[in-house]
Amino acid sequence: MKRHTMKRLAILLFLVVVSSNGVKAQGKTKIYGGEHYGQFLGCFDCDSQTPNSIWNQFSDYGTAHSPTSIWNELGKYGSVKSNYSPYNPKAKYPPKVVDGNGKLLGFLTVNKANPNRLEGSIADLICFRREMVLQDGVEVYGALFEKVN
Repeated sequence: MKRHTMKRLAILLFLVVVSSNGVKAQGKTKIYGGEHYGQFLGCFDCDSQTPNSIWNQFSDYGTAHSPTSIWNELGKYGSVKSNYSPYNPKAKYPPKVVDGNGKLLGFLTVNKANPNRLEGSIADLICFRREMVLQDGVEVYGALFEKVN
C-alpha cells in the first residue's frame, strides 16, 4: 500500500476513535460566518446525508462551488485572503462554531495564536487538511458521523 494511502487511513481511524470517545457528535454543532456571524455555513458534526452538513457534497455547505461553503477556495468563506475564512491566518472574522444552545465553542481558523481557536481533530482536519478532504470527497469524512450520531 502506498504511504499516502496509509496516512489517510491512519487519519480516518484516528477520527473514528476520537469521535467515538467523547467528541461532541450530536449533529447540532453549527458554523456561522460574516462580520456579525449572521450567515449560516453548515452543520459541523452532521453526517454526509444531512441536507445542511458541511460533509454533504450535494449541499450548499458541502460543495466547493457554493458561496456559503468553507470548501469554496474562491468564495468569501473559503478563500485564503478573506476576512471571513478559516484559511486566512489574519482573518478578522473567522467562522465560529456553536453548540445546539448557541454557546460559542470556538473559531475555525488556521491561526494557532488565536486564543479562541477551536481545537480538535475535526477542526484541524478542516483547517489544515482541506486539500486532502476535497481530493477524497467531503462525504468520506461525513460518513464518520453516521457511526457516532
